[in-house]
Amino acid sequence: MEPNHPNTGGPTPEFVQRLTASQSALYAFIVSLLGGVSDANDVLQETNMKLCRKWSIYDPDQPFLRWAYVFARFEVLAWRKGRQRSRLVLDDELLETVAVELEESAAAADQRLTRLENCIDRLSLEQRELIAARYGRGEAVQDIAARYSRPENAMAARFYRLRKMLSDCMQSLLEKEART
Repeated sequence: MEPNHPNTGGPTPEFVQRLTASQSALYAFIVSLLGGVSDANDVLQETNMKLCRKWSIYDPDQPFLRWAYVFARFEVLAWRKGRQRSRLVLDDELLETVAVELEESAAAADQRLTRLENCIDRLSLEQRELIAARYGRGEAVQDIAARYSRPENAMAARFYRLRKMLSDCMQSLLEKEART
């Protein structure tokens, strides 16, 4: 079943971008399941190879990480099976519990990110540009203040107000979600 992807022989650039963007989260997930970093790079590589082989079954309308975590979990299980003689290998039930909790926390982070994006969309164009400059590109308050010909302390106060607005907006959305 490959309704969402024409079979071009390899992963699409969009798939590769999602895979690349997910590397740190996948690595953290794998490290958490393994209980350490010693073999995490090998398991991550195996996971990446499986994901690339199965790219055509990925539904781009679904969260990529949730899909990728399934492959990572199976790769961790395969790694564990190959090392069953080790006394340091976690129990399968414990591994499953940890994996589910990690996936749930990733889903919660996705929801927070979606709320934040919704709140940023409500800002004016200038406010969004300020947020992008400071937090997206990591520009210093001093540099932004100079570009806008504003005192540094006034710009710092503006960023404080913008953060407060975003926090209040996210809290409002969270409360609205809780009521529905």
